[in-house]
Amino acid sequence: MMFVEVFTPRGTLNAEQRRQIGERLLADLMSVPEAPASVIEAGKALCQVVVHEPDVWTVGGKPVGPESAPRYVVRASVPGGWAADMSDHLIKAFTATLADIENDAERLFRESDAWVQVVAMPDGAFGTLGKAMTSNDVVRMMTQAFREGADGELPAPPPGKAIDPICGMTVPLSGSALTLEHEGETFAFCSHGCRAVFAEDHGIAIPA
Repeated sequence: MMFVEVFTPRGTLNAEQRRQIGERLLADLMSVPEAPASVIEAGKALCQVVVHEPDVWTVGGKPVGPESAPRYVVRASVPGGWAADMSDHLIKAFTATLADIENDAERLFRESDAWVQVVAMPDGAFGTLGKAMTSNDVVRMMTQAFREGADGELPAPPPGKAIDPICGMTVPLSGSALTLEHEGETFAFCSHGCRAVFAEDHGIAIPA
């Protein structure tokens, strides 16, 4: 589950701009072109984007309003195990999305008027269906359709690459690849989250 809140002073954005921000930030969250469609759609279903327009906003003790240069704060709350993998991407992508609605597309890269916070939610501090959940639980929800469809059979990967057995992404077998050994076979993963789920499901200790 990923929860994104956008704060901007009241009157800064019109209804169409607010809609565009909501759609674009959702696309930024799930911009994984090599992931199977079922994983992308399941991931989108777990993402929530809300645009807030507070009545009161001050910076340095001074009020900010429509007559000021637009300011933005974006807070993305993600499962704690994902934060390290996602933070750099989200900060860059969210800033670029906000810059696209500005008259001066470079302003937010010169002036610190857009702040992005990526907040790691500890396991058990979020949940659905009436129960607390972990990062691994969310990965399982997002990848359930792929894993059930694959039924243990993965497509043949291109040379020098492997198929992540949890989410179906094609990942390079480079020196920095996230891998695990299981029953004499090497498996590669797109993220620490997918590797953690595989390890948990197969009783494998992840090397420190």
